[in-house]
Amino acid sequence: MLALGIFTSFTCKSRFELITTYETTFFQTPVTLNLAMENRDGLELAAGLAITEIRRLEQLFNPVNGVGGLAQLNETRTSSTVELVQLLARAQRVAEWTGGALNIFMGYLELVYGFYDLIPYPPDREELHEVMLSLHRASVEFMPQRSQARLPDDAYNISLAGIQEGYTADQALAYLSMSGVPNAQVQVGSQIACGGSPTGLGWPIDVLAPDSDDRVARLYVQYRGIATASVRDQAYTYRNITYYNHLDPSTGRPARRLSSVTVIAPSCEFAAALARGIFVMEPEEGLQLLNDLPQVDGVLLGADGQVRMSDSLFIWMGG
Repeated sequence: MLALGIFTSFTCKSRFELITTYETTFFQTPVTLNLAMENRDGLELAAGLAITEIRRLEQLFNPVNGVGGLAQLNETRTSSTVELVQLLARAQRVAEWTGGALNIFMGYLELVYGFYDLIPYPPDREELHEVMLSLHRASVEFMPQRSQARLPDDAYNISLAGIQEGYTADQALAYLSMSGVPNAQVQVGSQIACGGSPTGLGWPIDVLAPDSDDRVARLYVQYRGIATASVRDQAYTYRNITYYNHLDPSTGRPARRLSSVTVIAPSCEFAAALARGIFVMEPEEGLQLLNDLPQVDGVLLGADGQVRMSDSLFIWMGG
């Protein structure tokens, strides 16, 4: 049994292999590591290395700990942490592909909406207007020759919610693979990094309706990342109106065209960034983006219940 507050269980997956499950957290988000190997020698060491990497990334992304790269960037407005700068550059590319629907400066707006308060309530029109004026001025300046990223002094702090969970899942899975566990899956919240699967057919993952546990599709995924942005993620009701934390950067108000977006992509980080961006887009535009990007597929569930699937999603589907 590992330290670090991890629970281990064994369940039969097939006649030949067992899945060993380790559980921990990334900040307050549940993390599950599923490791599939016939010979379980060394699994605990492999899981320990993956979890040590998760702890390291908690420091990198900690928004209030001045030692972490993200906190230093938000505080000093400049970062030379290569890992963080590269992650921001990749997020910026997704922001461009989504026409600005993905915006890494939206964290402050989430605070204004009170999503993290004990008794949340939305901002009034004047407060929202002031926030949006500053939000539209926010940008990241990249200096490749110095491997640096710089924020304008008047820009809001960066938030990588969702993207950082996807990146963490990818990194933990990479450590498992380097430790001799190629058949593994790492789930951080609704972001899942899938390595090889015990059956060779993929890890079964259900796409659920956001307002129930009805299954919309079952996907079998391996050597890919899969991420979901949903109205389930974080919401509250104020004066009979429900507010979701997927906010539209163009209006500052919750996006209400879709209720759930699930994306399969070459990495979980990429899938998470796309899912968050597409959630804010017009459904047909989001679907077109999925069809245009290579090695990317997804399912969009409309607020009206309509299901839209990318053209090649069928290769991942099963009964």
